[in-house]
Amino acid sequence: MKSRGVPDFLLLILAFLLVGFGITMVISSSYIYASTGIYTFKGCPTELCGGDGLYFAKKQIMWAIMGLVGMLFAMNVPFAFYKKRFFAIGFTSILILLMVLIPGIGNEANGARSWIKIGPMSLQTSEFAKLGLILYLSAIVARKGDQFRDFKKGLIPPLVITALFFILVALQPDLGTAAIMLGTAGVILVAGGARLSHLFILTVPPFGLIVTTYILTKDHALSRVLSYTDPWNDMLGSDYHLVQSFFAIARGGMFGSGFGQSLQKYLYLPEAHTDFIFSVIAEELGFLGTCLFLLIYIAFLLRGIFICLKSQDTFASLAGVGIVAMIGIQAMINIGGVTGTIPITGVPLPFVSYGGSSLLVCMIGTGILLSASREVNKQKTVGNNA
Repeated sequence: MKSRGVPDFLLLILAFLLVGFGITMVISSSYIYASTGIYTFKGCPTELCGGDGLYFAKKQIMWAIMGLVGMLFAMNVPFAFYKKRFFAIGFTSILILLMVLIPGIGNEANGARSWIKIGPMSLQTSEFAKLGLILYLSAIVARKGDQFRDFKKGLIPPLVITALFFILVALQPDLGTAAIMLGTAGVILVAGGARLSHLFILTVPPFGLIVTTYILTKDHALSRVLSYTDPWNDMLGSDYHLVQSFFAIARGGMFGSGFGQSLQKYLYLPEAHTDFIFSVIAEELGFLGTCLFLLIYIAFLLRGIFICLKSQDTFASLAGVGIVAMIGIQAMINIGGVTGTIPITGVPLPFVSYGGSSLLVCMIGTGILLSASREVNKQKTVGNNA
């Protein structure tokens, strides 16, 4: 068996910093909510979790341990494995997305039928489908080579698969995750050499039509757009989430209120430990602490891009670019939503928000990036010994 290079330790350290910081902020942001026992109405037996302020933190740590196992496993899987089995990975992802739409198999939470219950755990299928789409598209584009620039034979087949993933996730309905999928796929296709004019013609008009139809036919989506345009119109109603987020960010100021000293997490800010955890970060750590956190985030993404650029394997490069895009786009959508820059879509902050499926997928994705870095470091070693 041929030896492989060592993984990129800087990327590994940055990932550990993000996960550790996320667990710390989950402890701070969820403690009051968990202590009240309100979440027992969401299906958690009172005798198991009622009044335990560290309930969500313990679950997040459990998911982080599972994610570590997944990351180490993915890090040690050669990219040839993913490349050979790309069709099975893509087909399985589509099959799971179809299954979750069937009543009795898929579980509904927060208005979306996105979950499959396995024993005591609930897994969000659309999170794992993002990785499936990334690996499938990367393999397809890499296999086509120069032919990929051909409109009919090269670009159309990957776009059809992307549209299928997008529609299945949008039907759940989970338009936020569907948008992340579409953006990630777009980055992979552009990195693979697709013509921007072709992509624009084939994606922007239909996507715009779908989004417009969705907004006009779904009351909650329309209310989020109206809240974005005027967040102070209905402060105690549809605008409540965003207004409370503004209060948290404003209170943080330059230096923050101090770790654990957030006032908004005292049941004023809904979903403080999940979708709106960035608001608590801004309130407790202030502008300077938030900037330091974002610098670590940016360093992680840039390091991932650096690894992709150094890889000589087209498939590994494209898969790595897709994973970096997936994490980066999701982070921008989350932060943009809670700061009022874009309408709220309800997606977690990667590595940081409470949520097992999101954390698990981000860590497995990091493991795939680390696997690519091992190939890059092997190239360096071979080059130095030549």
